[in-house]
Amino acid sequence: MLKKTEQGYYEFNKFKKFKGLVHGFSSRRFGDMRTKKLDNFLRVLNLQKKDLVLMGQVHGNKIKVVDEDDKGKVISGIDGMVTAKPGVVLGVKTADCLPILFYNPQDGVIGIAHAGWQGILAKIVQKVIDLMIKMGSFPSDILVGVGPYISKCCYVVDDQRIKKFIGEFGNFASMVYTNQKGFHLDLFVSTSNQLVQSGVPKENIFNSQICTSCQNKEFFSYRKDSKKTYGEMLGIISLNI
Repeated sequence: MLKKTEQGYYEFNKFKKFKGLVHGFSSRRFGDMRTKKLDNFLRVLNLQKKDLVLMGQVHGNKIKVVDEDDKGKVISGIDGMVTAKPGVVLGVKTADCLPILFYNPQDGVIGIAHAGWQGILAKIVQKVIDLMIKMGSFPSDILVGVGPYISKCCYVVDDQRIKKFIGEFGNFASMVYTNQKGFHLDLFVSTSNQLVQSGVPKENIFNSQICTSCQNKEFFSYRKDSKKTYGEMLGIISLNI
C-alpha cells in the first residue's frame, strides 16, 4: 500500500522496509516538478539534483542501463531506466500516466518506467523486467510498485483504444467497463498482466490505488487540471551509497 509520510510525500510500505533503498512520490504540496521546486522535494529525501537521472518520456518502450556518468542528465528518447549503481537517482515525471518502480533486493538492481497507454501497449514494463533479467535478476525476486495514476473510474477512452488493448492483452473483464460516460480502461490490469507473464509473482506487484483525477487536490492530473493549475509530480528510486 502507498501511504503519505509526515513530510507529505508518498511511499510504499513494502519498499520502505529496505534500508538500502530510497523511494517516493511527490504530491501537489511540493509544487510542479518541472520547476526548481524539484530541488526542494529531493532535499526532503536527502537526495541531490546532481545525482538525478531523468528521461525524455516519449511514450515509447526504449529502456537504458544508466550509471554514474548519467547523473544530472535528461536522456532523450527513453521511458525506462535500470541501474545497479548506488547513488544514482532514477526519476519519472507524471500527471496521470503510471510511474512504476522496480526493485530486486536480492541483487540490488532498481528500475523505473513512465507508462502511458502507448507505452503499455508497447510492453514497456515487460522490457524493463527483461533487462533486469539480463543483468542477473530472477523475475520472482523483483518487486514492482505503481504510483498514483488515473484509474479506470476516470479514464474514459474511445472504442478504438479499447480495441487495441483487447487485441493485445485479451478481453479481461476487469480491464474495461462501460457506463453513461463511455468506455473506461484500467491501465493497471494490462500492466500487471505483462508483469505476471514476465514471471513477477502477483504478490510482488503493488498498486497505489490512488487516482490522480479523483484526488486532484492532492495530485496533478493532465485530464483534470486546467492550464493554470497543471503541473507534474516526481517519482524517484535510488540505492543508498
